[in-house]
Amino acid sequence: MLLPGVILLIVLAIFFCWCRIDSQAHHVMQEARDIRVAMRLTALESAAAGKALYAPERSDGMIEGAAQKIRELTYADGKIMLTGWDDMNGLPRSFTYRKGSFMVEYKALGDGSSTDGQWDIYYEFHVLTYTTAWGE
Repeated sequence: MLLPGVILLIVLAIFFCWCRIDSQAHHVMQEARDIRVAMRLTALESAAAGKALYAPERSDGMIEGAAQKIRELTYADGKIMLTGWDDMNGLPRSFTYRKGSFMVEYKALGDGSSTDGQWDIYYEFHVLTYTTAWGE
């Protein structure tokens, strides 16, 4: 009689974990969508100042201060990396947003003139840490 209870407990634990991960994924996805809009607004401000938002030589792909401005507009606190920009339409072609164990990857579809895009959400978890202490 104990076995069905253990199986039920395992199934409920798996379901609870899945629901939690799914809920957090939706939240991170919404932050990434807001970041895309904020990138466009920040690019307009930069263009008015005579600068381009996209700076591929920088580690985050944006001019200095742009990532902070985007975070202030969206209240997003993850790491933003712009990896492609469409100068013609003033839209991001691709970017990644990493927050905690989640990473959202955006890629524009088509010629970039529409708001169509592909959003991929990844979840990672740490499985094992193995440390060796040689000579002790």
